[in-house]
Amino acid sequence: MISGRRPGAVLAAGLLVGALVSGCGIVPLEKTSTEVSKIAADHDEVDRTYRNYEKARAAAFGALDPDILALVETGPVLAVDGRAIDVAKRVHGSASTGAAVAPAEIEDVYTPRLDAYPLWFVVTARDAARGMRRVQVFERASSTEQWELTASPEALLSTVLPVPRTVDGVLETVPADDGDGLVSSPAAAMQAYAAVLGDPSSPRADQVTADSFVTQMRAQAAGLAKPGTTFRRTWSSQPVTHTMRTQDGGALVFGTLMRQDGWVLAPGATVTWPEASEHKAYLGSPMTGSGVLRYYHQVLMYVPPQGGVGLPRVLGQYGGVVDVEETGPVEASP
Repeated sequence: MISGRRPGAVLAAGLLVGALVSGCGIVPLEKTSTEVSKIAADHDEVDRTYRNYEKARAAAFGALDPDILALVETGPVLAVDGRAIDVAKRVHGSASTGAAVAPAEIEDVYTPRLDAYPLWFVVTARDAARGMRRVQVFERASSTEQWELTASPEALLSTVLPVPRTVDGVLETVPADDGDGLVSSPAAAMQAYAAVLGDPSSPRADQVTADSFVTQMRAQAAGLAKPGTTFRRTWSSQPVTHTMRTQDGGALVFGTLMRQDGWVLAPGATVTWPEASEHKAYLGSPMTGSGVLRYYHQVLMYVPPQGGVGLPRVLGQYGGVVDVEETGPVEASP
């Protein structure tokens, strides 16, 4: 089973904010070229980066302050977490959710050798309090920029993850459009997965596994098709930018899927949403007009090698709402 719960609040921000920037590590001197040829980060830099991230995340959710989060996150993961903070504000209406979550502990680090920015590395971290394992990508856009979290899918601790392949301690990567030795290129597998999520009868249904995430999303969609509404869900895949070769010759792929949920209400119809849901926070309860919610789901997909067992499947995910559109009430015809 795959879970994608958002992180809860943990610590107040007051005493931490000043330490966040100074705790990020030494900023290298500016280079005249964007070309590099080096291991992305050494052990000490990874450890320092991760501890700084954990402190900033705790401070941001503790104070419900997305500006702190923006110090250490970027891209879709920042969009998801930023909206999670906004939903918490709308639901709780206070400066803190009052919850506490223990920090995750680093298990493994995988660093590729790269010859151009952005640099990146992968951390697997054990979140024992939640029974989850995070598989996270940190990225550095240039020599003068700080490391930022850019992907954070997570899986149950019971999920067995294929082991990434390293040569002399260096992570081996796979180009997103390269299907050599694989049942599919990473990019094609992610596109097929999005197609199958959007349409169970898709002609690409035989290219990927209808795994637990697919099952969860289809069951959830059925529950969101409320009486008096026309509900439509669509999926699309964003470009794949990070991949890892596995020891068995397969690949682990970090992908981002965009999901769009839309409701068109019949004249006079209303919808009541659960407490503390993003639906109530953004669409109101009762909802009296049509609306659209957009989500990012960051997924970790395994693509088997040619001759291997099974089809591409998702092993973990992390997602949430990132955007909303709503219209006024639908008027009944005279």
